[in-house]
Amino acid sequence: MIAAARPPIPRAGALRRGALAAGVGRAELWWLAGAVAVGLGVRLAYALATRHYPLAGDQYEFDVEGAFIALGRLFWTWAPYGIPHAGAWKAPGYPLWVGLWYALAGHHPFAVRLAQVPLGAATVALSWLLARRLFGRRVAIAAALVVALYPLAFQYEELLYPEALATPLTLVILIVALTRSPTRRRAASCGALVGVLLLIGPSSLFLLAGLPLAWGAAAGWRRGLGMTAIALAAAVLVVSPWTVRNAIVMHGFLPVSLEEVAPYGTFNAQAAHDPIWPYAWRPDPPSVARYFDPRHPLDDLTLRSRLVGSAVSYIEAHPASVAQAFFWNGLSRLWDIRRRSRSLAEVPYEGRSRLLTNLGLDAYDVLLPLALLGLWRARRRRGLVLALLAIALAASIVFTADAGTRYRATLEPVIAVLACPGALGARAPEGLRPPEGT
Repeated sequence: MIAAARPPIPRAGALRRGALAAGVGRAELWWLAGAVAVGLGVRLAYALATRHYPLAGDQYEFDVEGAFIALGRLFWTWAPYGIPHAGAWKAPGYPLWVGLWYALAGHHPFAVRLAQVPLGAATVALSWLLARRLFGRRVAIAAALVVALYPLAFQYEELLYPEALATPLTLVILIVALTRSPTRRRAASCGALVGVLLLIGPSSLFLLAGLPLAWGAAAGWRRGLGMTAIALAAAVLVVSPWTVRNAIVMHGFLPVSLEEVAPYGTFNAQAAHDPIWPYAWRPDPPSVARYFDPRHPLDDLTLRSRLVGSAVSYIEAHPASVAQAFFWNGLSRLWDIRRRSRSLAEVPYEGRSRLLTNLGLDAYDVLLPLALLGLWRARRRRGLVLALLAIALAASIVFTADAGTRYRATLEPVIAVLACPGALGARAPEGLRPPEGT
């Protein structure tokens, strides 16, 4: 009789590496470890080189709210009239992160920036995992190395910006949503993660646009829509306690934060008629200046109502402004399809490095066309391509009210991941991996 073939016995080393490294060779793990080490070194050097940069832009508000939290005044702010009060000027996730570090280390923004350096390791490793599940080993190693060195993938990580938390979490969501067939548990987990991300950056809502397309192509449109509904319900459940808090503290309905009033700074006559910076956001256009008069302060929800009303009134009187703002913000500024000088003009207002931004934009000019080529090479994975295109379009729509290089930050590792198969000529295998346990 011929003995039945026995399955190979796993090596002890492979068992020790655990589920994440199952099927991953020792050489690949060394490459990944090297990419992570390089990424950490580059990020630490960047943090040290910019340690004397003053806070600018939104960093100031995160610093203020974090300082209040460290003093036990949860989610207090001075904005916009210089009157300290409990509010929701920003989403709560990142101020809470800053406040916890201030409580531990004292009011030292640079300490928070150093604490965010290890998050770069997560971003590099998650980029590797996303690329490996989508395109395989060779692309994964290349993606990890690119993300480790790509300036626009880490420029905000070591500054006082929520992208430090939002970027790795965005990668986790895309790994959960795009690399396996959907199940109820996976859909609920994905929705819960989106809910957490919304509490860090409400504009991340655009990620939801990819779910029905990815899951519909993988499991049928009816089931895909059902899984999307589960994800939406989970996201609402995660966000709802904060919404209830806002209703109690602010005596009205505010889903996440006052960041939703941003359209007032874009949809106004001053922005629309600017010959150099058309539809660029501005904090205090003349049409709403009276609402920011500290002699006549408004409560937060009244201010929100007036600012939103101002934007709506302008759009009703000038319907074409929506398409024009979409072009200038959702396309030109968000994706940096503009003069380099226009992109660099944002640098001092956000406390960034001009040199690093210039290098990052040089790399972006190469990576973006390669990413589009990578999408083309993945065309057999219809759900993946449609989902990523839907996410890109939804981001352009969301950021029609205000955009710039920073607003693309959470998608920079994804651009790098897609650029690698474009450069290496790799193709995505057809279909999604089945759920675990099948």
